[in-house]
Amino acid sequence: MILVDIGNSGVRTVRFDDDSLSMDHVYRLSWNANLNSRGKSEPKQESHSNQRWCTSLDSSAFDWLVSHYVSVPTATWWISSVQQAAFLQLEKAIEKQSPRSSIRKVTFDNIPMKKAVDFPERTGMDRMLSAWEAWMSIQQPNTLTIPVIVAQAGTALTVDCVSRDGTYQGGAIMPGLGLSLQLLAAGTDQLPWLGNHQVTADPPLPGKDTSQAIAAGVHAALAGGARFLVDRYRSKAEWKNATVVVTGGDASILSRYVPPPARCVDHLVLRALYRLAKLNQGTNGY
Repeated sequence: MILVDIGNSGVRTVRFDDDSLSMDHVYRLSWNANLNSRGKSEPKQESHSNQRWCTSLDSSAFDWLVSHYVSVPTATWWISSVQQAAFLQLEKAIEKQSPRSSIRKVTFDNIPMKKAVDFPERTGMDRMLSAWEAWMSIQQPNTLTIPVIVAQAGTALTVDCVSRDGTYQGGAIMPGLGLSLQLLAAGTDQLPWLGNHQVTADPPLPGKDTSQAIAAGVHAALAGGARFLVDRYRSKAEWKNATVVVTGGDASILSRYVPPPARCVDHLVLRALYRLAKLNQGTNGY
């Protein structure tokens, strides 16, 4: 099976064949948000052998992604998507290179958890899958169930919660690191557009030039916003002892600032898809 997490700024994929899931071979496509950057040059991004920088409509990049899995001609692709254009590009690439494969696009009603939100069909699949996986992963046999707060640091920073009984309760959304950097560049005349990698987990303060000042400010908004929201949740009796699970591409920036009990887990959406696929293995449909 192939697991796919399509977010607003990229795609992550991994394959599993047995009863274990390894994140050692995750392939990625990455792109920037589509903002008017006032003609400012796009920052040079860090690249890796398992990653390509592209646009969400670059069919050749999706062909490159799918090419890593053509050795499994009848694979089932389990896909979580919050970006329809990217999903359609991936679907075309799969149909072209692996026509005998099947595609299962997960929807909110495929996730076996209660959802105490007004419009679950409009809630991001990544948020609900991460919340479900976080809650499932920390429960211990023969003990009381534990409420969970999930801080997902991606294109957006979402801080959601799951009650003790496993019900998804919704949460909060604010701009993530990369989006904040682009918004500063797009909304001002002279501020440069920094790359995500230019903001470290502990940037210098005070910043001695404009780039350092931006890094310090965006870092403070991200880390401070997450901690503030966690503190607000924990001020309520039902969340007082909640464990925080931090995930997402910029989790390392947040993890040291979130008060314990807390843990950092990579690729939470892919792990949720793995759990969902295993639950449904050997059945027809979801």
